[in-house]
Amino acid sequence: MDSPPGPGFEKLLQRLVRRAAALLVNGEYTERGLARLTGISQPHLHHILSGKRTLTPHVADAILASLGWGLGDLIAPEELDEILLTRRGQGRKKTRVPVLTGYIGPSFPFPDTSQVAEWILTGSPICEGMRRLFLAPLEPDPGVPFARCPGVFALVAEDEEWRLRCLPDLWYVLRWGGAGLVRRIRAEAGTLVLLGQKALEDGGGPACIPLEGQSLLSVVRGSLIWAGPDPRPFDPFSHSGSGLPIATAS
Repeated sequence: MDSPPGPGFEKLLQRLVRRAAALLVNGEYTERGLARLTGISQPHLHHILSGKRTLTPHVADAILASLGWGLGDLIAPEELDEILLTRRGQGRKKTRVPVLTGYIGPSFPFPDTSQVAEWILTGSPICEGMRRLFLAPLEPDPGVPFARCPGVFALVAEDEEWRLRCLPDLWYVLRWGGAGLVRRIRAEAGTLVLLGQKALEDGGGPACIPLEGQSLLSVVRGSLIWAGPDPRPFDPFSHSGSGLPIATAS
């Protein structure tokens, strides 16, 4: 089990004792004056500051209130930052995402989702509500504006509901000729139209795919919900990615 962020209660009590003792060393208070201020007997305060007695929560509260301190004064700024970051991430369901061994691209066989190189764990909200996610690198492709250079990864959802929508402003992962292809699409009667193909001089794929004799889901294998640099060295999907239209489960 991971340790919670920030100092524990015992460490906070120890810090309070050290900070109160520092008031005496610095000459800000005498032991008698501090005892009078806090309402604690001088002998008892002496034993607490010398470590012979344990500081109880009741006495700790009396010292904090008398000196105008709060618990935040006993916590370092970097510890507060860590606590706040953790609190912001609480309540998010963690998602395990497989990183496939293959590439998505017309020069490679379509990735086998059973061939997993490793798994990453993410609490990113873009994964919430999405089913059957996987991560794979994209082959540079002139037809994909955010994947014209190497090093781009795609987070893909095999969610059937999104694959059937074929929204023209989103990007989809297609299986064509046994390989993978990332394109925007539009479904017409018995045909899947690939958008933007006319602008490609090298023909990077068909202009349309007849669906006669095959289902739409056999061609449209996933919806692209994020694309960007390899997220594994960082907090997964914490950076903005390519800015492509995002499919959300809402």
